[in-house]
Amino acid sequence: MISLRKSVNELERLEELHRTAVKCYSEALYSTEQNAIEVDSAQAAHFRSQLQVLRDQLRTGAARSELEAVQNAFEAELKDYHDKIQDQIQHLRQEAQAAAAAVESFAGSISESEGKLEAGIERELKTLNQSAASDDIAVMRGAIQASSAKIASSVQQMRASNQLMIAQLKDEIRILHQEIQSARRSQPAPDPSQESHRRMSGRMQEFISKRAPFSVLLVVVRNLEGLENCYSTDAIEGALGTFQSRFEGILPSSAIVGRWARDQFAAILSAAPGDAIEMSREIVHRLSEPFAEREKQPIAFSPRAGVVEFSAGSDLAKFQVRLQQLAEALRG
Repeated sequence: MISLRKSVNELERLEELHRTAVKCYSEALYSTEQNAIEVDSAQAAHFRSQLQVLRDQLRTGAARSELEAVQNAFEAELKDYHDKIQDQIQHLRQEAQAAAAAVESFAGSISESEGKLEAGIERELKTLNQSAASDDIAVMRGAIQASSAKIASSVQQMRASNQLMIAQLKDEIRILHQEIQSARRSQPAPDPSQESHRRMSGRMQEFISKRAPFSVLLVVVRNLEGLENCYSTDAIEGALGTFQSRFEGILPSSAIVGRWARDQFAAILSAAPGDAIEMSREIVHRLSEPFAEREKQPIAFSPRAGVVEFSAGSDLAKFQVRLQQLAEALRG
């Protein structure tokens, strides 16, 4: 019996060690996701989404082969992202080097022109000094006129050369600005829900790690696409900001509220599901009231709300599926 009890205790210890290792690995993936260096927003968003998929696989798979598959996939994703960022940084370095070379060439040309002008002026001054020693007025007058003409020509030549170099430098700067603006325009507009989604996912992970139950109260704006055809983006986003503020004001201060998707807002609650459902009725009523005004026309959203409960020890993947199914049902 003592030997059997020791074996059971050892198995339990190994099982606990395994769970801790998986949890720490999951947290390492999460830290990598949150602290990824962002040069291109689209690439960074894709990288973070792939790490989220790996974290989901890690939580659902406990076999050795599954853990090794996650590790191999993580290594491949990290290397791919590293290579892409290195290419981006190398491109930026080349652009900076080209700009520096243009400025250096410009400065060198100016220095060379100034050197030539200085040598020419010194030569003409020497000629003038020599003619000053002459007693022949005609010779002195001719020397002065010739030197004056040469000095004026040198100054005019330097001015023209400098204007050409300045024009070339301005053209280099203009082309560089065009490339930067083109690169920025090619990047997709940042999704205002991404950062909020990551923050709320992190909050859910805290509940899960503590094995504490929670509920997600989801609100879907059903008529957002129609309103976007009638109002400007700034007007819609301003009204949605007020929408979220009013949403937060209705809920307890302990609730974590954020934008879950383009047309969705979510609140993470520690309240019982029944209480959350009761709150959802009040929320729909309050959020249906008109918000901002544009040309005396109020912007009125059409929200619907629902609640999904996560019990301690439940399967996170199944919970996420239920949350997605709720969103689709609320869209109608």
